[in-house]
Amino acid sequence: MSWQLTVLGPVELRVADTPTPAMPPKQQAALAILAGSAGRTVSIEELVDGIWGADRPSSAVGSLRNYAWALRKHFAAQRDSVPAAAMDDPAGASATACGSVRLSSETRGYRLEGSIELDADQVERLRAEAETARAGGYLDHAEAALRAALLLWRGDPLTGVPGPWAAAERTRLRRLQRALQEDLADIAVRRGDYLHAIGDLEALIAGDPLSERLRGLLMTALYRAGRRTEALEEYQRVRRVLVSQQGIEPGPVLVELHRRILADELPAEPESAPAVAPKPAQLPPDTTDFTGRQELVRGLGVALAHPGALVAISGMGGVGKTTLALHVAHRIRENYPDGQLYVDLHGADAEPVEPEHVLGAFLRALGVPQREVPAGVDERAALYRSAISGRRLLFLLDNARDAAQVAPLLPGEPGCAVLVTARRPFTALPGVHSAALRVLEPREAVELFSRIVGYHRVAAEPEAARRIVDLCGLLPMAVRIVAARVAARPQWTIVSEADRLAADRHDLDRFRAGDLALTAAFRAGYEQLPPAAARAFRLLAVAELPDLPLAATAAVLDTLEPIAEDLCEELVDRAMLETVGRGRYHYHDLMRLFALSRRADGNGHNMIADGPDTDARRGGDVDVTARLLDYYLATMKTVLRVRHPGLRLRLAPTGHPGTRLADLDATRDFLTVERRNLVALYRLAVAGTPHHRTLAADLALAVGETMLASDATVDIEKALEELIRATEADGNRVATQRARLALVFVQVAELSDPVRGAEHVRRLLDDVDPDSEPWVAGTTHVFAGIVELHQHEPARASAFFADALRYFRSGASPECVRVAYSFLAQAYSAAGRHRDSLAAAARAVVGDSHPGTRRNIMWALTEAAWVMSSEGEADLGCDLFDAALHAARRAGSTRFESAVHARAALAHLTAGRLSQAAEQAERAEATRDSGRVGVVHTYNLLVRYTALRHLGRNVDAAECYRSACTQIPDFDAALTRWTTLVATRPALAARDDRQPALPAAH
Repeated sequence: MSWQLTVLGPVELRVADTPTPAMPPKQQAALAILAGSAGRTVSIEELVDGIWGADRPSSAVGSLRNYAWALRKHFAAQRDSVPAAAMDDPAGASATACGSVRLSSETRGYRLEGSIELDADQVERLRAEAETARAGGYLDHAEAALRAALLLWRGDPLTGVPGPWAAAERTRLRRLQRALQEDLADIAVRRGDYLHAIGDLEALIAGDPLSERLRGLLMTALYRAGRRTEALEEYQRVRRVLVSQQGIEPGPVLVELHRRILADELPAEPESAPAVAPKPAQLPPDTTDFTGRQELVRGLGVALAHPGALVAISGMGGVGKTTLALHVAHRIRENYPDGQLYVDLHGADAEPVEPEHVLGAFLRALGVPQREVPAGVDERAALYRSAISGRRLLFLLDNARDAAQVAPLLPGEPGCAVLVTARRPFTALPGVHSAALRVLEPREAVELFSRIVGYHRVAAEPEAARRIVDLCGLLPMAVRIVAARVAARPQWTIVSEADRLAADRHDLDRFRAGDLALTAAFRAGYEQLPPAAARAFRLLAVAELPDLPLAATAAVLDTLEPIAEDLCEELVDRAMLETVGRGRYHYHDLMRLFALSRRADGNGHNMIADGPDTDARRGGDVDVTARLLDYYLATMKTVLRVRHPGLRLRLAPTGHPGTRLADLDATRDFLTVERRNLVALYRLAVAGTPHHRTLAADLALAVGETMLASDATVDIEKALEELIRATEADGNRVATQRARLALVFVQVAELSDPVRGAEHVRRLLDDVDPDSEPWVAGTTHVFAGIVELHQHEPARASAFFADALRYFRSGASPECVRVAYSFLAQAYSAAGRHRDSLAAAARAVVGDSHPGTRRNIMWALTEAAWVMSSEGEADLGCDLFDAALHAARRAGSTRFESAVHARAALAHLTAGRLSQAAEQAERAEATRDSGRVGVVHTYNLLVRYTALRHLGRNVDAAECYRSACTQIPDFDAALTRWTTLVATRPALAARDDRQPALPAAH
């Protein structure tokens, strides 16, 4: 299904040409900003500025989150409404596959995933099409394109949408509309339709009396219509306006036009187009099985449609630069009627082609006799520019080395277009439009594989085909090589080739077929690297993290960050390394394998010796994994100092200073960005040495204490379980305890699932020595108490929390003491000991002023709020919930906010405050971690459903119930627990007697 957003009038989102329900104006503004950002992550600050500007209210960020939640709900509703017939339609299969639109939460921002077509973008494409047609003399085509563009306007752009962004965009779109109207008038003059042109121009001039272009067009139309006097009067009129209003004389173009009309030198008819010269056609054939990249193809086509365009496609070897360039060139060749010239510059080879030789070949192709071709690059370049002057030619300069090789080959005036491919970006060339080429999307890679192997074979083994393209790293050359081998062997099964590739994963020689060899493509770039960059290329490949931050690369290379950045950027420029953001780097999987295969290269101190697998991970003479662990553990010590001041947790000594982090926001951002790297580092340690695993266990425990170790993007539980087994095999009891406690933090504290962590808690209770590890012992007893609370044993929980309090007092920190008091308050409350609960909560709050301990105030305030609400003190309970929410926000975690909202929702529901219960449950869902549905969050939707049903809002209740069915794992068991809980609340049970039965779950 296709999604369209109209902004050239009232904002309207359409799905498959069907309007969707209207949105509030500020939500429209948020959607328009995100849709206009072309898949870019838009920061929260940028969105707030765009919607509210300088007059933003204090609630702006919260409102923005609500808009994001509403947009997700809106998108989901539209996807769910697609008829099954449309989904099964073979003709629409590809559209359906790419027709999903989702709003994802990024680091401190949002990104719109999927394709929403803007009518404003369609206008830009039509205008480019009109410009190309007009330049080629196809005025009818140009006029049709302009009129089609103007018909897309349905009123004032972004009607009713508030904010500075909408105001600026509205101004831009109004100017665009006026420019189209001017272009249409220009075509009327060119075609000799002077009567209509004069009327249109007079109307346009009334709205823009200072436009010299419009005045010049009107003077030309009047003169050619036989109204020479009026044309001269028009000049005097515009001169008076410019002098009186601007204090300036008309520009040279208008003055020259006036002179030619006075002298009667202006042609009475438009000048005829020059004759078409003989044209070269040197483009190699297009690839018949070209697959994917359709948006990029369209974008490059639009860019190259403009006369004088210079486009450079860059990317790693084997990514498909030449294939893409040829495909685009063939699509637009008709826009350049004077011919196409092609050359392979061999920039990745040891001896690239000299510009002088290329110029000689081009001159001969343009009809210059060999005897007239001069010697020397400067002389040939001068003759070359003269030979192409006034002609519309397309140049494809393939496989260029650098800007110096390309510069002499560029045309000297507009009219021609140049398309360059190279491994490194050509940003230094003036006016260049750069396109960095990435690997294929998974569905595109499968489609390419299918075209080569045969659709019928892939249809019989679709999973095996997906495995193969994944093992190829989605790299087009690798996919093509493997597909060609499978296609040539019809007796092979696809799964057998997938198994062979997986077994020989580290053997790049498997990616060879005929003249195609992946290793050769990579080696060509590697052999051009300076020695220091080559060593960095080999060494950083050993650090197998999802992406490397600059500080970690500096630690691995044992150098300063500026030097490390220069080396990494050198590799990025040469397409040997990828950048995923400023100061963050990543290897393509196959490029990493190539780098590891070169670890025996180099001389002297640059050498990274071959050896067994552990030595390979250490990088031979450099223990890369130990350096990474040292850096991350040092940084986590800083994180703990900021988030938990005074915490006495003994960790292994570190040599690296780590990254400096000044406040809570900085620590949260660090953990959010580095989460996937930390999990990968645990796995590197498992594959490494006992020393690595000791450091990794300390690192995991430090990360676990922050309760920010996990999200939906990582499988941290599996990684920690592997680390536990490895440290047990090492006989390292302390490291095992620490890795196990880190896992308990994830399962119980972050995922809110005490059942999963109960066995690990029991093992820790048996193993931990309180005298040597008081903090570990105290924390273990806190988790033991949480498990007992979950099992409805508040008395046993109180005993565990009391033991934790004793251990924390003996050797932990004041913050840990407050943690124990907060949980004691919860246990006392569950046992009905409300007075004791309030006393424990008060002890947790009193004197708690450190920024790092604010979350403990939150827990205590939440429990006090629950107690007061249970005792009928509704107003005081609400005030305490608000105070807890404020503390949670200051702590900087939406997870904490969600926990407070969830607790408040249940309290309001129990007290019969149904509207407040529904609102708090909705906010709990809006702020919880995306993709995570723990035990604590399970009841949010059921609380909201129950409240809505009691309020008589049956349609909303039914929708909420359906969401609960799909989002809550093991929904039937959760529903049973909820029904039991409702039965223990007399007020709710009485209400349920008067309500319809629960709908069926399925």
